Amino acid sequence: MVEIPADDPGDPIQLPSSLLLQESFAQLLARLFDAANRPETPHTEANLLAVMNLPSPADREAMLAVYRRFREYIANGRNNVWQWYIANLIQPLRLANLPVSRMVGNPPWVVYNAMADDRQDTFRQHAIDRNLWAGRYLATQNDLAATFVATCTDFYLQTGGKFGFVLPYAALRTGQWAPFRTGDWSLQEDAERGTHVDMSKEAWDFQSVNAPPFPQAHSSVLFGTKVPTNRQNPGVKPLGQVQQKLGVGISSKMAWSDVKPLLSYTYRKEYPTAPSPAYAGAFRVGATLFPQSLVVFERADESSRGLVRFSTNPAKGAWRNTERTGQIEERFVKPALFSRLLLPFGTTGFSHIIGPFATDGKSVMPMLPTGNDVQKFNLYWSEADADYQQIKSPKSPPTLANRIDLFGNLSTQLNTANDRVVYTSSGSNLTAAVISDDTVASHSLYWTVCADPAANHYLAAIFNASCLGEFFKEACRASDRSFMLLPIQNLPIPAYNAGNPHHASLAAQSHLAHQRVAALVSERQALGRRINRNEVLRDDAMQPILAGIDAAVRAILPDYCA
Repeated sequence: MVEIPADDPGDPIQLPSSLLLQESFAQLLARLFDAANRPETPHTEANLLAVMNLPSPADREAMLAVYRRFREYIANGRNNVWQWYIANLIQPLRLANLPVSRMVGNPPWVVYNAMADDRQDTFRQHAIDRNLWAGRYLATQNDLAATFVATCTDFYLQTGGKFGFVLPYAALRTGQWAPFRTGDWSLQEDAERGTHVDMSKEAWDFQSVNAPPFPQAHSSVLFGTKVPTNRQNPGVKPLGQVQQKLGVGISSKMAWSDVKPLLSYTYRKEYPTAPSPAYAGAFRVGATLFPQSLVVFERADESSRGLVRFSTNPAKGAWRNTERTGQIEERFVKPALFSRLLLPFGTTGFSHIIGPFATDGKSVMPMLPTGNDVQKFNLYWSEADADYQQIKSPKSPPTLANRIDLFGNLSTQLNTANDRVVYTSSGSNLTAAVISDDTVASHSLYWTVCADPAANHYLAAIFNASCLGEFFKEACRASDRSFMLLPIQNLPIPAYNAGNPHHASLAAQSHLAHQRVAALVSERQALGRRINRNEVLRDDAMQPILAGIDAAVRAILPDYCA
């Protein structure tokens, strides 16, 4: 019997399983409600049982009890949507008991940080149970669609059955989808169960289709075959080659028969990948300087008595109208760098951050300082923290200081004594520069410090090399427009060696490039405007420098250069 909740929790509707699993269940359910809606005759119940094909007396008696109950509901005007409700409620059970040979669909695309708080923990546990949860840096981007596909394949697809699902483009490339692409969706509590699939059939990439099927996000289609679950020989095959679909003049309203002739395809170049033993794990993300309306401002105007005038950045949404203007002691202000200000081999300028910095500037204080020389900061920070406490979400760090120093990403930077190399965490082009040790890198950048300052310039030159442009664009695509740590994880950069002429050349050329970009920035500032990336790369004086960098990079990383 299958129980369906009704008005009285102690008296559910009980439907025989032998009825639910019949191929013609939908038609039989319609006959049941049709009989319950008609005037009753001496033969109604007998005729109903005759068409229901129920094998046991107990099932037939249960069927009559359901029929009589719905006659009562209908007589009292309480039919409403019972037939629709039961038909939909029973479908997952029917599919689980009558698995299909083909399955297609477009599951819900919802990432973890977009879910309601009360659903996040449940989803996370489901993803972990199915071996699909990505790690710490990618946790917020875990997608419900991956767990949805794995669960449906487990419950509803026959062994040997095939599936095709429309998924976000990220499913082909990004780190949060990496567990899914293995095809091994084993259940943690029972490794002999779970779901194993062969995903070696070509997938489809619709990123380059114009217009894309879903304008709000690029999409893909992944195919797979459910293979027998056998721990000794699981038959799992990871995602295979990807067809990059091309096409123009395509609308989401068009039928597939009209779209198919307009599509062509190519295969994206696949680059070898090998993590750098010298620099893998060396880079870390910058500080989360949020909300900017409480801690970031663009221009620092010094005034008398060691004070700085400020107007914090405007904000939208919940943080709207939390901006402030005033004066603050200079020791609590540091230059801050965002990716929007980064150029190849330089910056267009700096923002500034207000924070509870210790007297030596090397740490973030958990409590407000004391003394007459910090009164303006104490007043400002108390009010800003009060605003933060009032507006923040329940899962946010408890204080504003905790927020801007999340995971120690701010205080770690304050303890560096040398210049650092930084690169963009996302965008269309990887961009890198060497910055001074007193500058705070924001979360839109990754940074590291090398013991030898020349090594910083060596890395900056490699990251800005135009001959690696295609490889880095692939890395960007592989993380859904986020470079994350992929340039380091997927590129075997040798450790800097001053005795290697190519290494020394890269460091020297980077020094020259930084000097030239600094001069270009000053020239444009004198004219009242900012320079952009393209102007830097097209500058005549930069051409021989960039050519020298490309030549040296081709010598040390020949397999990765276009």
